[in-house]
Amino acid sequence: MLRSLFSLALFTAPLSAQVVWPDEEGPWTPRPTEAAITANDLRTRLGIIAHDSMMGREAGTLGAFMATEYIAAEFKRMGLLPGGENGTYFQDLPLGPTGYDLMASRLAIGNTTLKPETDWIPMNPSAPSGIAGTFAGRNLPTVYGGVWGDTTTVLPADAVRGKVVVFAPATTPAGGGQRAMGIVRDRRAEQAGAAAVLVAGLELVNPALVSNAFNRRISMRPTTAGPAAGIPGATISIATARKLFGNKHHDELTVGMTGSRISGNWKHEWTMSKYPGRNVIGIIPGTDPVLKDQYVALSAHNDHVGMVPAARGIEHDSLRAFNTVMRPQGANDRPGPPSAEQWAEINKLIARARSIRPARVDTINNGADDDGSGTAVLMEVAEKFAAGPAPKRSVLILSVTGEEKGLLGSRWWVDHPTVPIDAVVSAHNMDMLGKGRVTDVQFGGPNAVQMLGSRRLSSEFGDIIDSLNAVRSEPMVIDYSWDRTNKLNRFCRSDQVSFFSKEIPVTYFSLGYSRDYHQLTDEVQYINYEQGARVGRFVHEIMSTVGNRPERIKVLPMAERDMSAQCGR
Repeated sequence: MLRSLFSLALFTAPLSAQVVWPDEEGPWTPRPTEAAITANDLRTRLGIIAHDSMMGREAGTLGAFMATEYIAAEFKRMGLLPGGENGTYFQDLPLGPTGYDLMASRLAIGNTTLKPETDWIPMNPSAPSGIAGTFAGRNLPTVYGGVWGDTTTVLPADAVRGKVVVFAPATTPAGGGQRAMGIVRDRRAEQAGAAAVLVAGLELVNPALVSNAFNRRISMRPTTAGPAAGIPGATISIATARKLFGNKHHDELTVGMTGSRISGNWKHEWTMSKYPGRNVIGIIPGTDPVLKDQYVALSAHNDHVGMVPAARGIEHDSLRAFNTVMRPQGANDRPGPPSAEQWAEINKLIARARSIRPARVDTINNGADDDGSGTAVLMEVAEKFAAGPAPKRSVLILSVTGEEKGLLGSRWWVDHPTVPIDAVVSAHNMDMLGKGRVTDVQFGGPNAVQMLGSRRLSSEFGDIIDSLNAVRSEPMVIDYSWDRTNKLNRFCRSDQVSFFSKEIPVTYFSLGYSRDYHQLTDEVQYINYEQGARVGRFVHEIMSTVGNRPERIKVLPMAERDMSAQCGR
């Protein structure tokens, strides 16, 4: 159940104000934070960032806006200087929803309006398939065009010009079904001058694709207007196709046969989000009169993937039981059906949960680990630097948005930097610092940390980290295995790639993928705060060391760099 929204007053008050809000487990009061990087501070911060009222923090939504308000208010309270635009902590992105608006989309046979998702859905615009994204027509005649994709059948221009051509489902290999139809290139109707195409077979489409047909996806403002050429199209049910032709099946029809008239309109478009998608940026000035103009950067993304419709909610404990047995890396894993033994283990876990608490349908992707945990650690490191002593170089704190949409916030920042990009001497990106137990991830442990990238652009950077770790009072067990093999395309999947693209030495810190990765079960009760704090202290020491070095980190010549990860932009 969605809990009451925070009052925005929460985000303008320091945590010492002891704000209280209702929670399903009773009132909860956040502790005041301290300068040290502690597990209790992480609990406090993550309890706010990953609370249900943040609604999954999808970029460009109210939930993400509220989260960034909180982060900026904390930066101000700590004493960080604004590092955003126009003297603020924020850098706005041209971010907004793209897709078809359900309320503005309509298709009708005569005076009978068809039901979206049951009778029809619009096709997504696609240059490869020749589909355009805009249709507006009234009382247009329909004509049968045969099988979609059957280019051996000629459509006579005089029979289809200005009309809507209705096609039978595409013939695809076994198992392909109607899902393949959207990528079939069939431009016969367009070339013959038709106004639009309707392709029967909605019943064969993957249900997830149907339910997402009118879900507008958050994206950056398009740099082009979309496919310039093409013909608008929609997928209709077989029953709807029969209604158009006197209840006849397509086997009873011949090419050129006319049907009932249709009217409709739909438009695939981008609009600016009501709530701005934005990065939050703060600066701790360096102490050296010369080196303070250089920066040591720390980043973590503040967004997650939002909510699912109530109809698609999943019982929390059942999902986590299934993933514990079948999907130890969450959404990364694609297992087959459970065996009888695996079902027995899953059901045993569910029964154990039912003995403790009632069933609970979940609809909010809280993103406690991904990347509420990294955001909380980022704020802890910022508070530690703000309390002093600051290093000789300045510290740049980047809480970026839109990572889940394709690294949008970090890419926008490196392309539109708010400090000189060539003044950034190193970057340290954190994503998923909430797990790390041996029961959570492979090679886990209380002092384990996964690191990628430290030697890709600079062998010296990796040497600095290893040398520091060897003499620390709290040494970490560094897992470099992901960097050596780049399993799951790991290096390319978070914001370190943006800094890498600008030849900034960068290291990625993580505790790894767990069963809750991109799942509705990614909640605060499963977080390992003590280990997250240890990683935060490690990152702080690395940044302090780099920030106090007399010389910049040396970047390797191109021929000596590790370019094993070619991450496209």
